[in-house]
Amino acid sequence: MDVSSRKEPFRYVMNQPLECWIEVPISSSGPGAGKLTEAVLLDLSRSGCKVRTPLNLRFTANDTKLVIHLQLNKEKLKLVGSVRWGWMFGLGQYQYGVKLKLNEDEEERLHRELDIWTASLNVEGL
Repeated sequence: MDVSSRKEPFRYVMNQPLECWIEVPISSSGPGAGKLTEAVLLDLSRSGCKVRTPLNLRFTANDTKLVIHLQLNKEKLKLVGSVRWGWMFGLGQYQYGVKLKLNEDEEERLHRELDIWTASLNVEGL
């Protein structure tokens, strides 16, 4: 019997990057505060995600908060988190790793949406 030692949730890699919006809360003093900026979601798990955007956050570790607005299925999600890492990705693009800070209801909603999303991918692949 195999026993998994996995402690992190599964990460879902988007075969086609998913359009989303990122928002730096108005309480932040950094670039883009209070505005929605286009981005693409590259991967997602219940604990974090990776996004790419033209917005240069010039963050300092764990000080830059983000709200990620996305739609996997019918329900619109707002995921709150903080930037863990970031670097320049090509000309005028920046890639960030975001650690999500979700309450129990938000985590359940995300889990449900991911289940529906993966099921729809399996049906399309048949």
